[in-house]
Amino acid sequence: MKQIYSLFNYQNPFLNFNKIPIVKMIKYNLFFRQPQLHYVDIELVFKTDKNKEIELYMPTWTPGSYMIREYSKNITQLHIYNKEQHLIPYTKTSKNTWSFYADSGSTYYIRYQVYCNEISVRTNHVDGEHALLNGAATFITIKGYENERHDIYIKPHSEWDKISSALLSTGNKWERHAVNYDELVDSPIEIGNQEVIHFEVKNVSHELAIVGRSNIPTEKVVADLKLIIEKELLLIAQPHPCKRYVFILIHTDQIYGGLEHKNSSVNMVDRWNYTTREKYLQVISLLAHEYFHLWNVKHFRPVELGPFNYHEENYTRQLWSVEGVNSYYDDYFVYWAGVCSRKEYLDIVAKNINTTINTAGDKLQSLTESSFDAWIKYYHKNENSNNTQVNYYVKGAAVSTALNLLILDKTQGEKSLDDVIRALYSLYLQRPERGYTEEEFLSICEEVGSCHLKDFFKLHIYGTTPIDYAYYLSLAGLKLIENKANPAFYLGWKIENKAGRFILTQIENESDSAKAGLNTFDEILSIDGYRMESDWEKFLSKKKEKDRVKIIVSRYGIVKNFELTLTHNQKKSHSIEEIATPDERQLKIRNCWLKKG
Repeated sequence: MKQIYSLFNYQNPFLNFNKIPIVKMIKYNLFFRQPQLHYVDIELVFKTDKNKEIELYMPTWTPGSYMIREYSKNITQLHIYNKEQHLIPYTKTSKNTWSFYADSGSTYYIRYQVYCNEISVRTNHVDGEHALLNGAATFITIKGYENERHDIYIKPHSEWDKISSALLSTGNKWERHAVNYDELVDSPIEIGNQEVIHFEVKNVSHELAIVGRSNIPTEKVVADLKLIIEKELLLIAQPHPCKRYVFILIHTDQIYGGLEHKNSSVNMVDRWNYTTREKYLQVISLLAHEYFHLWNVKHFRPVELGPFNYHEENYTRQLWSVEGVNSYYDDYFVYWAGVCSRKEYLDIVAKNINTTINTAGDKLQSLTESSFDAWIKYYHKNENSNNTQVNYYVKGAAVSTALNLLILDKTQGEKSLDDVIRALYSLYLQRPERGYTEEEFLSICEEVGSCHLKDFFKLHIYGTTPIDYAYYLSLAGLKLIENKANPAFYLGWKIENKAGRFILTQIENESDSAKAGLNTFDEILSIDGYRMESDWEKFLSKKKEKDRVKIIVSRYGIVKNFELTLTHNQKKSHSIEEIATPDERQLKIRNCWLKKG
């Protein structure tokens, strides 16, 4: 057979794999020759232990982001060679699997390229400035070898000199290893020239890798992170689950989100997201959220979320108890650590309540349904999603607030949701190989609260019965104040200015716009005889309830006229205030929740 040279057309600068024993160990070489083209070149090396058919595969999704993402679509070429560098034929057996026949005791090289040009916390991005690699989107592995050690050797671009990853180093920072494939998938890698800050909390080493230009107040962020981490550890009341933790904080344009990992997290925020108090608190809350996932999902977890099937959906009805509970605690830790005031925290609680009750889909989709359908709905939002779906993050936080206050009340301030978290972690420590079931989660809540909670779960978690948030807040001597509607009427539309064309991108069911017959994707040309402009609200500023408004639109190129009647604004806006003279029980619950005394 004709000898075929390396796919990458240069000599391997790493270990000579022909001279060392490789038995059920997977090694990867990563090359960044032309990062401006968004490629990483990868060489996977392994040795077989017997004659057999080998199946290679790449995950279709990544844990923590519940959508099939088809990572194999970014593989641009794949070749297999034996130790003599002869090309070996293979068969692609499915969208993300390949197979070939291997001889016993032989070494094989799988060489492939991955295109990396999607900026998100769950995908890969490589350019002239840096490389962010997520394991599921990067590493092909071998069926049957998942529990073996996976080593990686990185040849960085000549202008890069830093690497941030929770993967252990062998002494050379460019050589890392994972104890198994799950750890490799769960360990993102940032390579470039990021600013790296090291700090310790409770004798645990932490790294903050800051990527991209921004106006981040670095010293304040680090100081606040230390305070928040201390509170998270205080709540857990157990030794830290890892020896080292890495925050990867990437600054980009108009992106906000994070993805948790067992010993690290990837976080993306707008580069100027520190300009206002509200935006700063959003960033620090995001970091607190992903850090608390160290326990909630990366250790104790719903039974369906591990061990993972990387080929297809891993359905669970309990994402609300992962993301929703975490969304309650992220802001709570920011408050408890003293990073925000009590008023700022109660404003956030009120915002979660307002968002939930003003979402039309809250009446149609339960938290458990939202969790189960995340794979096909949460990450696939369209113009009708607000009418039919509920956000298990935001409503999960609001429900967790009510559940916490209920437990505090039933135990007269002796127990809270904090104790549920500790009980779940204790259960995990007893049996780390298995997660908890829905029934076990409910049972632990009932045991901690010394009360029956089946009706609460049936109505508000498994069902869509509205929660009386005012009642639960009153248990802690707090009042839910309904503010005056502004404006007095509500059109129920969302408009986007697309290059000077004003497009209706969302219309709420039962709103004035829907009743008038307006459709999503209509282009609004005029309101009451005035040409549509960017400050279109001025046309309606002097209108009153029951006034009639004429709207002219272009619908697929056809001009249409509509008339709508302005009706009372049904949207609710609440704030939370402390009752001036709470009774003794209310005061005790308030102080236990808000950590006074």
